Amino acid sequence: MPKEKKQKENFLSKKKTFEEFVWYSLLTFWIAGIFVLSSFEGSREHYWNTWIFIQRKSAHIFEFFVLAYLVWKVLLYYPLKAGERSWLTLLFSLFWASWDEVHQLFIFGREGKIEDVFVDLVGIALFLLVVFLRERNKKAA
Repeated sequence: MPKEKKQKENFLSKKKTFEEFVWYSLLTFWIAGIFVLSSFEGSREHYWNTWIFIQRKSAHIFEFFVLAYLVWKVLLYYPLKAGERSWLTLLFSLFWASWDEVHQLFIFGREGKIEDVFVDLVGIALFLLVVFLRERNKKAA
């Protein structure tokens, strides 16, 4: 009896696993959370307090570090090379950072600032740096 050849599985038609569903759900909820938090009305006050400034910018870095992580995890379910996955993570996360700032232009008391996109980019870049260093350490071991 000849062995049956295993058919190549089309990655678009494969059955979704529960784990995959969880990662997609987490990504969706995180994106929705960013959107909701950006929808709160601002006070139109400019905070000159250094501590408040640091807290707000750290929150931007954290939320986009996590966003990049979740995008990366979802992209692991597709047959991509690490470089392709990194670029897609960067592009999607940067797109969402830009969209978030555009969204804030329509919220009373909020401003969409290009500077905040660059702060978000710091969080994204930090995540990608962690991935790069982790991959490099795997190859060295």
